[in-house]
Amino acid sequence: MIMRTLLAIFIVTFLFSCSAQKEEIQNTPVKRYGWVIKVKPEKLEYYKKLHANPWPEINAKLKECNIQNYSIYFRDGLLFSYLEYTGTDFKADMAKMATDPMTQKWWKETDPCQEPVDSAKEGVWWADMEEVYHLN
Repeated sequence: MIMRTLLAIFIVTFLFSCSAQKEEIQNTPVKRYGWVIKVKPEKLEYYKKLHANPWPEINAKLKECNIQNYSIYFRDGLLFSYLEYTGTDFKADMAKMATDPMTQKWWKETDPCQEPVDSAKEGVWWADMEEVYHLN
């Protein structure tokens, strides 16, 4: 009887905790980002191969830096990137990612596959895209 009572208390506590976490996640503000960059034609297949099997450390770092729903699309020589950011300090999280040794190693593989679009500002790698519509 005591075991059943303890088990019931555990289950109720667990369910309440999950419900509270779900509510917390739902209340987290999400900022959406979209970027574009050219992909070098001779590097496209290598770029796709890298992203078909990304290193686990890279995915873990993205999540650690409050990035979710991250996708990269390809069309007509361009890569389009979309992500959702749930943190509170995007610049700090991006700086944390940039100092990560595995991320730097990953970028040494991916950067030679890319080149900025003609309209990118000086020194900008992935150029911002303007969000013109979002269905929530």
